Amino acid sequence: MYTLNLKSDYIYPISISDGQKLLPKGPSVKLEKQGNVILEVPGMGAFNFLDVAATRIPGFPNPQHWGVLIRTHTIEAYYRYEGGGELTATFDQFGTCTLTTTTGSLIAISLPELIVNDKGIE
Repeated sequence: MYTLNLKSDYIYPISISDGQKLLPKGPSVKLEKQGNVILEVPGMGAFNFLDVAATRIPGFPNPQHWGVLIRTHTIEAYYRYEGGGELTATFDQFGTCTLTTTTGSLIAISLPELIVNDKGIE
């Protein structure tokens, strides 16, 4: 489990999958003991925080035990940590999200959003 801190200077409220809203220039939101979380950012789309637990993404070795895959439309982030992890997602006035951490390791990765198998069903 990890903590997800959310901050926003974006013009619109951001919806959190647990029913909360992150208000523009409002107070930060701290989500503790998180698993999967989806943030819906108006005009920008979804940010999907997938708790991959001990599962490793092939091609991205990392010694830390626990993991979170953060997916959005054009890029992903891969976060690994030991014990209790902590991520901060800060949205600026343009809706751009900056992810940071003070624990574990956080890297940008690229995974396909769709794979088309043109050989048909076998």
